[in-house]
Amino acid sequence: MSSMKCSVRLLGAFAALATLALAVSCKGFFVNQPTTVTVNPSAPSLTAAQQENFTAQAAFSDNSSKDVTASATWTSSNPCIVAIISSGSNAGHATDLGTGGSATITASYAGVIGTATATVSTGLTISPCSIQTVGNFPEAVFNRGSSTTFTASGSTGTLNWTTSDPNVVTINSTSGAASFVGAGTATIQATDNTNTGTLYITVQ
Repeated sequence: MSSMKCSVRLLGAFAALATLALAVSCKGFFVNQPTTVTVNPSAPSLTAAQQENFTAQAAFSDNSSKDVTASATWTSSNPCIVAIISSGSNAGHATDLGTGGSATITASYAGVIGTATATVSTGLTISPCSIQTVGNFPEAVFNRGSSTTFTASGSTGTLNWTTSDPNVVTINSTSGAASFVGAGTATIQATDNTNTGTLYITVQ
């Protein structure tokens, strides 16, 4: 009889171990995975230097949903048109830095992506834009005393460069070579025969 009890106990132990092994091996199978990520606003129209808070909502396989704005990784197809903070507490905060027509905003969460299309003024796209976070939003920031040469994509002719405030930034009208001479904000413009490009900058 004792031998029978021992056999039953052994069988029970083996069954318990087998159940545990199956549970461990299938652990990843039952994890609730995101199925879609929705970015809002989905198609905003932004004006000069306008700021926008994008959000990301994930839908899951169990039909639940969750705001994943702060957990997602954010990117812009052209940061010199619309710049966005990629991660952290201000993730999804964006600024219209310049012209170009539109930029695609992407939020990626757990391998699933969602997109939005931000429309801005059409025109040439000026770079570089030297993006930094100022306060809670990205800006095109340059250091006082530094210099750079701006270029404009989409140009079809000779460019003429201007600055809205030469006390902040001076620029060579033909080459686009700029010097950042004082703290403040300014607008850089490039104009060819048919198009105008704009970049909104901050000098610190």
